[in-house]
Amino acid sequence: MQTTQRASVVVLNHNGCRYLDACLAALFQQELDGGFEVLLVDNGSTDGSVAHVRSRWAAARVVEAGANRGFAGGNNLGIREARGRHLVLLNNDTRVRGGWLRALVECAESDPAVGAVTSKMVFMDRPQVIQNAGSLVLTDGSGGDRGSGEDDRGQYDRREEVFAACGGAALLARPMLDDVGLLDETFFAYYEDTDLSWRMRLRGWRVLYEPSAVVEHVHSGTSVEWSPFFTFHVDRNRLFMILKNAPPGFAVGAFARFGWLALRAAAGRRRGREPGPAAAEPSGAGAVRVRVHVRVVLSLLGRLPEMLAKRRRIRGGRCVDDAEILRWFYPRELWDAR
Repeated sequence: MQTTQRASVVVLNHNGCRYLDACLAALFQQELDGGFEVLLVDNGSTDGSVAHVRSRWAAARVVEAGANRGFAGGNNLGIREARGRHLVLLNNDTRVRGGWLRALVECAESDPAVGAVTSKMVFMDRPQVIQNAGSLVLTDGSGGDRGSGEDDRGQYDRREEVFAACGGAALLARPMLDDVGLLDETFFAYYEDTDLSWRMRLRGWRVLYEPSAVVEHVHSGTSVEWSPFFTFHVDRNRLFMILKNAPPGFAVGAFARFGWLALRAAAGRRRGREPGPAAAEPSGAGAVRVRVHVRVVLSLLGRLPEMLAKRRRIRGGRCVDDAEILRWFYPRELWDAR
């Protein structure tokens, strides 16, 4: 596709009409030499989002998915429709600060090896507190938000390389996507941004954190944290990501840990109590967790041939040693000690 703008900002929406005015108002106040376009990709909303945007924000190009295609599918649709040289993903429950877009683009253009640039994300209701200053992978394969919950005292005010970009407010380079591919739509939601970051790193691309690109975010504005939907996709997609990208020993260890935790949860349920810290969870949480684990296993088995084929392609095309990837992983015990 011929690029006609310097950047395209893809705002993904699903029944988030209540957030769109604040999001788009801040976005259209951005300035960028060479121009930018805004695409509102609507994932089958039923709350009047599309009509509202078309009537109030005519400058935004509305792309209707027709159904809820998830974070990965909806953003991929926007990427395919975008005309800008730089592709920027932005959650609908955000409000960007002045200079955000320019900072992302200038950072991306500082080095042709940059595959993604991630923003400084703070909580909208606590703008002095960091939510994400780049994303981590822990030594057990779990994801983490660098700096999450810390007061913003300037400790993350330096442009630097990080392992992964947070897809809620990140620039993706077209050449990187042409090389690595788009977000994995099998994930639907959660971990697809970290999976993409791992894939791009295996191909030699860099991920930079840009501290002057600041965005305020409503935490869990679109989905409910630790709901069965959330837990299923987080648990399953973490294992999808590891199976696709990790060296064999790391993958075996991660799957073994999941199996042990699933068996422990099931055993606790049979004894009529929750194992470990889960005893403090609401009544019935253990039964929900066991059902989620069963769904995860069934989904893994059903998608195993697909994931193994992706693994062969990704691992066969890597040009960076696994040791270089694993050195970025943050110790799980230090993360828990926070």
